[in-house]
Amino acid sequence: MRYPEEEFLREIKKIHHQTPRWVIGLIAVGVLVVLAWYTAGLFAILLISGIIAYLFSSLIKRIQYFGIRRNVAVAVLYAAAFLLLIGADVLFLPYLKHESENLTTRLPDISRQAEDAFSDLKGYPFAEELVDKVLEGIARPGHLLSRVLNLPELFSQAASLAFALILIPFFTFFILKDWPDMLKAVMRRLPAAYVETAVATLEEINVLAGKYLRGLAIDCFSVGCIASAGLWMMGISYPFTLGVITGAANVIPYVGPVISCTAAALIAFVQFKSAGAVVHVLGLYIVVKLADDFFIQPMTIGRSVRLHPMLLIISIIAGQKLFGILGMILAVPAVTILQKIAQILLDHRQRLRSRTAPSAHIQKIIV
Repeated sequence: MRYPEEEFLREIKKIHHQTPRWVIGLIAVGVLVVLAWYTAGLFAILLISGIIAYLFSSLIKRIQYFGIRRNVAVAVLYAAAFLLLIGADVLFLPYLKHESENLTTRLPDISRQAEDAFSDLKGYPFAEELVDKVLEGIARPGHLLSRVLNLPELFSQAASLAFALILIPFFTFFILKDWPDMLKAVMRRLPAAYVETAVATLEEINVLAGKYLRGLAIDCFSVGCIASAGLWMMGISYPFTLGVITGAANVIPYVGPVISCTAAALIAFVQFKSAGAVVHVLGLYIVVKLADDFFIQPMTIGRSVRLHPMLLIISIIAGQKLFGILGMILAVPAVTILQKIAQILLDHRQRLRSRTAPSAHIQKIIV
């Protein structure tokens, strides 16, 4: 006698075997997208945890070279990170917090002064329409800047700040510690014929994603430091905060540098009441951009990983809709890695097909 549960399982297995794999894959992707949409907060936390784990995975391997077990290596890394955070909290965070709070408080006054200064130009011929567009644009970077400087806003859609700060290190710890076991569990479920290809593919993906994320982090840190040092030497207010914004915004190609440059130029204009200060800031950011494009990026990220401009814009808009400012920052790295993963998978599939397909000579003989 068959129970209803057994009949149900038999029907499910029958449907599974009769359904093409691409349909199953499409359904799985759709389910993941729906889950990401309705659990955007948790998804953002997991994404950040995965990125942090990738950034430090090679360091864990280097520690293991000394004969230290992986869980001990992760614990050592966390202890070192904790000490560094304490040092940063003592040395840098008070200054950054003071700058951020001061700048956030002064943003309405800065926007008003900029509007008054530009309004004086309306008397010139053909200037009224241009000034109106400039005044309309002044509110955008100011509003965006106020959201960026309001750190809890970055996690408003992910969860509360305290909840996120607890979960991210927690998830990162277990991803770092259990990553080899996770891979082994996946490999055990694969058919034997696909294990070798899967191992090679995952290793290639792992190397590329880790290299890209570490290079991106170094690139953004370098750009932020150069911009901060340049603004400090020019006497611009809030150089450290603007440097942090410049480094974080540099993740977003094209759009990010424009946002950070506009914010710095606006502050320079209000501070010095001079167009010359704006020109100096524009010159600084042009130099920083050229140094990034021709020197820093080739050494850190390389030129093999690039997004099509249309895909880039779609990624930024989708990231902003899903996760706000944090989504805009994370969208480009995430989509870049997914694009490269898809390319690697297609290359491996093509090689596997060419290996298993009969040669043209054999096909002629068969015909």
